Amino acid sequence: MGAYFKHRGGPLGVGEAASREVLERFEGVFPASILQIWRTVGFDGIANGRHWITNPLEWAPAVESWLEGLELPFPEQQWWCIARTPLGSMQLWGETSGPALNIVSVFGFLYPDSDSHRSMLDPVMRERSGCVSLLTPLKDAARDDVSRRRLVDEGFKKFGSLGPDEVFALVPAYCLTGRLDASLLAKEPAVAHVAFLGQNTEPEIRPDLMASFGDALVEQIVTQDNQPPNSSGQ
Repeated sequence: MGAYFKHRGGPLGVGEAASREVLERFEGVFPASILQIWRTVGFDGIANGRHWITNPLEWAPAVESWLEGLELPFPEQQWWCIARTPLGSMQLWGETSGPALNIVSVFGFLYPDSDSHRSMLDPVMRERSGCVSLLTPLKDAARDDVSRRRLVDEGFKKFGSLGPDEVFALVPAYCLTGRLDASLLAKEPAVAHVAFLGQNTEPEIRPDLMASFGDALVEQIVTQDNQPPNSSGQ
């Protein structure tokens, strides 16, 4: 893991250790790979503060604010935030479906991943998914309307760094103004701000690209199988 962090950057050493209570709470819920990373890294920032490993219990209010009353294309289950970005996008882990849901909080987009859901049936893939999901940085893609610079880059330029309980936030929020303006960036309490966005943003479940690809492939195969035999040469 040391070589990984040497390449990626981190941990920052500004977060908190995973308590015994948290480790015991999620033993058997998450893969052992996730709990081992918690023991090693704790809940901290990596990749120079562009990816944050989160305490799922602390982030539960933010998750609830986004998912309450929402019908997802997965079996009913408990979802937990295991990682987040500087702008408050969340990587969610479902107790049945694994890392099958991302929420881009700025825009209110929810991205399901049915391929991740299916891979949870394989114990080896489940362990691998735990490690990959926790350590692979999510990216904040939102850009300033005028300059087209990434808001996350402008946030780091303006503020230098983030604390473990902070996010870069548009104030007022995009859901209230429809503006992506870097001059509106501020530091806000992370969980409270993302929960606020969940309460004030109309969620939009985006297409499951893996499922769409699979459906298109099946349709192509079925279409080919139902084509008449090649009559050339008759």
